[in-house]
Amino acid sequence: VTGTLIDGALEAGQEVEIAPGELRARIRGLQNHRKQVERALPGRRTAVNLSGVAKDEVRRGQVLTLPGSLNPTTVIDVRLRALAALRRPLRHNSNLALHVGAAEVPARLLLLERPELPPGEEGWAQLRLAAPVVVVKGDRFVLRTPNDTVGGGEVVDAHAKRHRRSHEPTLAALEAQLLGSADEGLLAALRRVEPAPLAALAGEAGLSREELFSVAEALVGEGRLVAMGELSSRDTPLMTSEAFVALTEQARSLAETYHQEHPLRRGVPREELRSRLRLEERIFAPALERWLEAGQLVEAGAAVALPGRSPALTAEQQAAAAAYLAALAASPYTPPTDRTPAADLLAYLEDAGQVVAVGEGVVFAAEAYREMVERITEHLERDGTITLAQVRDMFGASRKYAQALLEHLDRRRVTRRVGDARVLREGPG
Repeated sequence: VTGTLIDGALEAGQEVEIAPGELRARIRGLQNHRKQVERALPGRRTAVNLSGVAKDEVRRGQVLTLPGSLNPTTVIDVRLRALAALRRPLRHNSNLALHVGAAEVPARLLLLERPELPPGEEGWAQLRLAAPVVVVKGDRFVLRTPNDTVGGGEVVDAHAKRHRRSHEPTLAALEAQLLGSADEGLLAALRRVEPAPLAALAGEAGLSREELFSVAEALVGEGRLVAMGELSSRDTPLMTSEAFVALTEQARSLAETYHQEHPLRRGVPREELRSRLRLEERIFAPALERWLEAGQLVEAGAAVALPGRSPALTAEQQAAAAAYLAALAASPYTPPTDRTPAADLLAYLEDAGQVVAVGEGVVFAAEAYREMVERITEHLERDGTITLAQVRDMFGASRKYAQALLEHLDRRRVTRRVGDARVLREGPG
């Protein structure tokens, strides 16, 4: 493939991507002006010998880039100048051809300030493309009809959202993007796709990889950017500080709602909170660590809670809990299964370490459970195996209780079933 190397450097042996198309290839060799080189630098016509991709898979207008660094787009915001020699103004909703780099693609012109752009004047516009192209902020472009060039300008937002026309805040934001500094460019790029890794922002922000890391490092130091891990890793997700504040408030609001819905539980289960926030684990884990360090949330076993929140029983619930615990104590090895309290009250008693639910509706008082496990373990250490019938006889319980307890110990990896017997599981449980 041939073209002008616009930004960055290419080296022999490097893995590259051809976009649009998401084709992966490896550089076998490089030439500048028919001279073999090991490294190609920006600003030169370059020929790249690629392995891993067929000739008929590559077409004019595609861009050779590093994997994951540039994303194709079909909507771009631009600063547009109408050609001074035009005989009539450019009209809103015109169908034109966009020429950018080596690509040519049909485009619909949406003028954002007024219905027409007179010859020689500039204005804000959005181009909606019939096919994806790869562009970055600052790229120059030309617009043509089938016979004439009608205008051109500069890409300001390579992945634009749909805008209301004649909307002053939108026009002001575009002006800021056009004139903004490198840090504002990075923040603007991140706001469109956050959370996102640094590697995905180079093209969006119009910065080289070296500039990108330097700007991101400064923004993290200023507290305007939040890194979910080591900034030196290309895969570390980033968020703007305002987005992280919003995420924090959402997490605390979800915890508050859970406390209200389940007043007897210690907090929202960690995995449930992650699911409700719709976060990947690689983002949720470091975010939760930050919330815990800042005291915005606290750990409550396997759950997460708001600081200062702890479950408390009403007088009615206290009476129900006392009656239930008394019933368990009266029949420690064959506790009643028809008097199980409401799920929240049972969960409260489990969290408080007063009962242990082993399954099949069987719940033991914690003291009885510990005694049963100790006696079963002692038997196994002495005799090597134990059967369900032996457990049943040991405690004078029915098969239901013995089976529920043994299956619970299997799940806890205390015991392991071998045929009709159980043995102690070797190694740490």
